[in-house]
Amino acid sequence: MGKLQNKKAASTPDKFFVFGVDNQAKLRGARFTEFNERALSFALDLGLVGVHPASPAFAEIGMKLPQGRLYASGKGFIPNIRRELVEKLEAVLATPGDESQKHKAPDQSVEGNGNPETANIRTISPITAGLPRNWDEIQPGHVVIIHESPADGWWEALVLAREAEILSLRFRDYPRQPQFQRHISQVALINPGPEAA
Repeated sequence: MGKLQNKKAASTPDKFFVFGVDNQAKLRGARFTEFNERALSFALDLGLVGVHPASPAFAEIGMKLPQGRLYASGKGFIPNIRRELVEKLEAVLATPGDESQKHKAPDQSVEGNGNPETANIRTISPITAGLPRNWDEIQPGHVVIIHESPADGWWEALVLAREAEILSLRFRDYPRQPQFQRHISQVALINPGPEAA
């Protein structure tokens, strides 16, 4: 009987929770079966707060959060939640003596001692060479960003063909999804990096 209990304890990982107001002012939250750096990174990019390890009091309320999903592409799904649940979770974190550990993205506000001339904006801006610098340069094989819907956000798409200003596309990370078309004005460009000297 002791072995069975030990096995059950070993197979029950610590819980990881994310919640808060995202970059589009929507209340979102989720729970994951275990702490995961990719899930944390995805949540922080959205402007949410990660909690791990969580105190028993936080975990009890946190279990009311819907299950989150993490895809192989590194993207994830964190559903919308009710304001009252966010308020309860924040109240537990604000309780003196609560042992929950909170993970937040670094403050990306302006630095520079209040002087706008010397201020720096802290950002993470990946740069990739070989991308179009303007919409006229878009050709088959290029990767662009498309807006799927307000709920699903922006996704990378591969240009399959171009006829005048109409692009035939498919999702880069989901090649089995059907192809679709967009007008060139409906796609965004990825930072192509510095021009060659």
